[in-house]
Amino acid sequence: MGDGRAQGGPLPFFRSLRFRVTALVVAVLFAPTLLVLAWLSVERRVLSHLVANAEFCARVAAAALDEHEGAAAPHEGAAAPPDARALAAVRAVAEEHLLRLRVLDAAGAVVADFDYDQGTDLSQRIGDLLLGAVEAEALETFDASLGPIAERPEFQGAQQGTPQRNCQLTKNASLLVCHAVHPSRHGYVYAQDSSRRPVAHLLYLRIELPRLVAITLPLSLLLALWLTSRFVRPLEALRRRALAKIHEPTPSADLPLQGSAEMQDVAAAFNALLAALAERRKANEAFVADLVHEFKNPVATIRGCADALAEAPAERERAARLSRLLKESSHRLDTLVSQFLELARAEAGMLHEARERVDVAALARGLVVAMADDERFARVRFTVSGAASARVVGVAYRFESVLRNLLENAASFSGDGGKVHVSVDVVEGGRVEIRVSDTGPGISAEDLPRVFDRFFTTRGREQGSGLGLALVRAIVEAHGGAVSAASNPGRGATFAVELPLAPAG
Repeated sequence: MGDGRAQGGPLPFFRSLRFRVTALVVAVLFAPTLLVLAWLSVERRVLSHLVANAEFCARVAAAALDEHEGAAAPHEGAAAPPDARALAAVRAVAEEHLLRLRVLDAAGAVVADFDYDQGTDLSQRIGDLLLGAVEAEALETFDASLGPIAERPEFQGAQQGTPQRNCQLTKNASLLVCHAVHPSRHGYVYAQDSSRRPVAHLLYLRIELPRLVAITLPLSLLLALWLTSRFVRPLEALRRRALAKIHEPTPSADLPLQGSAEMQDVAAAFNALLAALAERRKANEAFVADLVHEFKNPVATIRGCADALAEAPAERERAARLSRLLKESSHRLDTLVSQFLELARAEAGMLHEARERVDVAALARGLVVAMADDERFARVRFTVSGAASARVVGVAYRFESVLRNLLENAASFSGDGGKVHVSVDVVEGGRVEIRVSDTGPGISAEDLPRVFDRFFTTRGREQGSGLGLALVRAIVEAHGGAVSAASNPGRGATFAVELPLAPAG
């Protein structure tokens, strides 16, 4: 029976478009607040990175100084000042890790200063883009405001033999600076790493945004209500009307074009679909009627022959005639069933048939030779031209069936002394074009649109079933191609087949 949705019942609220629209509006409303909270967590990670970088570089630089100890002469028990190699090692650390390193003596005086601090990184640039650019004071200015290094708590703590670290924000909370001091046998290494941060913006937004959300939440809910009434309700009404068509014996394309322009477009698309389905249904009904009609004649012949045989003993001549009629009728039935099954498989897309690269130019040349040797068309002249090779991807014997049907159809209408010409060319757009032309009487203007219809033929039922060209169209379309017919009455007809060219390789 299906669920409520298949029968036109209402959707569960939490799966409905109405709920999704409301949730989307509320999510957009809360998005700035969530962004601020997420960015505050980024700031915490930045703080951890800065202090870890400063501490690591201070330790590495101090180790580099100790590695080159003793290059200069000591001064009455004092540690020897670092030599050029030691200072070069410290400079390399500062340059690699993009921070400021200063080498201090035991009293806190600066022996060397290597400033490679940039005050910016990827997160800061993203913050400028999302939250606005931050105007921060320079690291040198902030460092000067901290007073002499010897009086700073991190240096005094390091004098006790323990590495020190801390972080500070400038007064306007725009620059985050992390310090680390590490002792060495030459003195001390003082590391500073900084980054311009939008902390002031974030703190302000964290306070103001919840207030703004509380004010605008009712307006957002009203907006969601308006959107659902403007778009969702008409869509749900259209859905109910479309599902109601399931219960109509012959659904008609009469959905009303109401609501906004978009809703009218959707309704018009449904109507177009219903109209196409109605046309397909009519075509199928006509096909079944034609099929029944085609079967009735041979079945009636078989039944009549059976009745005649049952009434009285048949003379030899009469028995031979009945036997011939039975064979012809059974053969016609077998042919109809076989062609019908082939057509049904082709119209279904031939999904389970293996495909390969096929040279249709070579196939056309081979079939032209075979047709020229066919006794039925001994007085028809066949010619072929075009590309030496034209490869497509598909079912080989199906392409042979297409070409054979077109050639036999052209030859049968050309008659004695007629000509049939086949051309195979590779055209622009990666397509292969096959054209089969004849010198027959042509096709009338009223018959031309129907030549590919099932069971349509102008040769009489005794000469054809009317399924050949329908099969051609089904096979070509199953391979992603198209087939068309053109004719000037009295000057022959031309059938053109276009197929996708096989990719190179």
